[in-house]
Amino acid sequence: MISQAPYDVFAVADAILKITKERGRQLTPMQLVKLTYITHGFSLAIRNKPLFYNDIEAWKYGPVIPKLYHATKEYGRNPIPFSVIGDSQDIDIAFDDKQLVEKVLDKYQDLDGITLSYLTHKPGTPWSQVYNLGVNMPIDDEMIKKHYQELVAHGRH
Repeated sequence: MISQAPYDVFAVADAILKITKERGRQLTPMQLVKLTYITHGFSLAIRNKPLFYNDIEAWKYGPVIPKLYHATKEYGRNPIPFSVIGDSQDIDIAFDDKQLVEKVLDKYQDLDGITLSYLTHKPGTPWSQVYNLGVNMPIDDEMIKKHYQELVAHGRH
C-alpha cells in the first residue's frame, strides 16, 4: 500500500513523540527536530518519497525545520511534555510511514541532541554543502535523498 504523504511536519513529529512516549522516553526540541529530519532523509532515500512538505533550512547548528523549531523552542534543553504539536492531533500517518519512524527510532532515539546535530552537519552532509552558501538557506530534498542513499549503500544507517 502506498502512503498518503507528504504530511505537514507536525504529523510526523507527533508520530515520533507518540512512539517515544510509548517506549517510556521523552525528547528535547533538538532531538525531535533532528529525528524528524533523519526520518525524512531515510524516507527519501529508501522509498523515494518525502515525509513532509515543510521547508528545511541550513542553520548554524545543522538542518532545521523552522515550523517545528518555532513550535517547540520554548522547551529549550528540556523534554517536550506532550505528544501532540500544533493542530495535527487528527492526523495519523500511514502504517508504512510509522514503520519507518520506528526503524529510525530503533537506531537513533538514544542519541542526545548534540550527537544528532553532529551527525546531521558534519562535512559532506547536505547541511555543510548549503550552509557554506549562506545561513538559513533551504536544503533541497534531492540533496538530502542523495546523502541518505549513500549512508544506506555504505551500511552507515
